[in-house]
Amino acid sequence: MNNVDEQLIELKKLTNTSKNVDLAKVLGTTASTIQTWRKRGKIPDDIFIKARHISQNGELPTPKGMVSLTYYDVEASAGHGSLVEVEVATEINFAEVFLRDELGVNPKEVFAMKVKGESMYPTLKDGARVIIKRVDDFAGDGIYVFRVNGQIMIKRLQFQPTKITFVSDNNHFYQPWELTHTEIKNIDFEILGQAVWGGGKL
Repeated sequence: MNNVDEQLIELKKLTNTSKNVDLAKVLGTTASTIQTWRKRGKIPDDIFIKARHISQNGELPTPKGMVSLTYYDVEASAGHGSLVEVEVATEINFAEVFLRDELGVNPKEVFAMKVKGESMYPTLKDGARVIIKRVDDFAGDGIYVFRVNGQIMIKRLQFQPTKITFVSDNNHFYQPWELTHTEIKNIDFEILGQAVWGGGKL
């Protein structure tokens, strides 16, 4: 057994893993990178710093200048709606200066999730990730994530004295629809937050 193999055993003990693929995932790298370490006969010192931090704290530290947002592994439907039964939360990092200065939000008041469907195209493409600011009440017209009868959806909402109009930006294929305030009171309806940023592949 060479020195790198012994070091890998130590890393696996520190991170409570048994396979290279699991070790790579915990350390935020890839299995091919581990193979590169073996070929070179050396593991970078910062890898051991990460592993010891995980051993003591259970997770990697957030990089300096970054903040971790809760990322819900559910999809806000930009189509006709999708039934959501389970919400699994992970984390995704964003630069704090971007959130505060560019978006004007408090990192503690936002979360992230994924968009599914084409109804908000071209504003939000299928697969786009969005940052959502939690709101307790309507904050004026805008793009909102909401739950209606068990479905999580993302639409452009227009608030009027007696009703809310739900508008898709891709209006060639998706027609607007409405709910009166009376109807909203009698169904499962909740505004989860307002979209403040969306991004994805070009």
